[in-house]
Amino acid sequence: MKVLVFGSRDDEMQYFDIQNKNYNFEFTFIKGALTLDNIQMTKGYDAVWIVTICKITEEVAQKLKENDVKYIVSRAAGADHMDLLAIKECGLKASNVPFYSPNAISEHTVLLVLMALRHMKREMKMIDEQVFTLDGLKGRELRMMKVGVIGTGRIGIETVKILKGFGCEIMAYDTYPQESVEAYASYETIDTIFKESDVLIFHCPLTEHNYHMICKETISKLKKGVCLFNTARGGLFDYAAVLDGLKEGQIGALAFDVYEYESVFLRKNFSNDKIQDEVFQELISMENVIYTSHMSFYTDKAVESMISVSLENLYEYDTTGQCKNELIK
Repeated sequence: MKVLVFGSRDDEMQYFDIQNKNYNFEFTFIKGALTLDNIQMTKGYDAVWIVTICKITEEVAQKLKENDVKYIVSRAAGADHMDLLAIKECGLKASNVPFYSPNAISEHTVLLVLMALRHMKREMKMIDEQVFTLDGLKGRELRMMKVGVIGTGRIGIETVKILKGFGCEIMAYDTYPQESVEAYASYETIDTIFKESDVLIFHCPLTEHNYHMICKETISKLKKGVCLFNTARGGLFDYAAVLDGLKEGQIGALAFDVYEYESVFLRKNFSNDKIQDEVFQELISMENVIYTSHMSFYTDKAVESMISVSLENLYEYDTTGQCKNELIK
């Protein structure tokens, strides 16, 4: 099978080389994203292997069909970067990696929580400027806070387990509650969690029903001074409304690893340019805002798992025409 890999990184190559010995796929690697500008490159390939910066729109799916591509394999957990209906209508197959290392994202999330509560962005800036006072650095202790976790799937439950060790009160919300979570947290209504949480963490997938879950209306219902943490999907937040909430003091701090319009700049070097997004630029300039560039997943274990499961998906498609992680039934 010939596979064109988009969004490839140098650090992935060792895992490709080692694990592909079991399959002997023929890979070609492209560092950039799959777009309409380079989609003609897919001619002659059986499959494309993509990441979240690759947007599979109706037009892209149609072009892939015309180029006789049969499989779209995403080495990511989410699927909101793919128009699954369009893929199905074009007769293509698509799969994802449902989970790779939930702990990676959970640990990163708790790191962001601690950094925000202890004003670490301000502290690092003061140290860079050789200011060694305590001005503006008085933090808060996590054990004294109420923490709300929205989404208790594989990632959410790991975050809940870590948080339990700090001694804080944990409230959880999920449309599909899990009995195992109740040893660490109490399931509450979304309204209760919004009203009472000092810290609010999002680990839910993005759907048409929770798009802009945090918006002007819901922000007004949050506990004043709440700290928001989004390591899930950018579309869960209306970041313009969040910016207003920060300015008004309704939101005390924000840490985010995902941004709705991140595809413009993600995985690119903008050191000699400026991102033309005023909301994003103002957010990352604020002292009580921490941004990481969609890298909460990025550990050695996670990268290895992503490639391993994606290779298994490709092998199942190649040998049986279907796979256990298929997104289109």
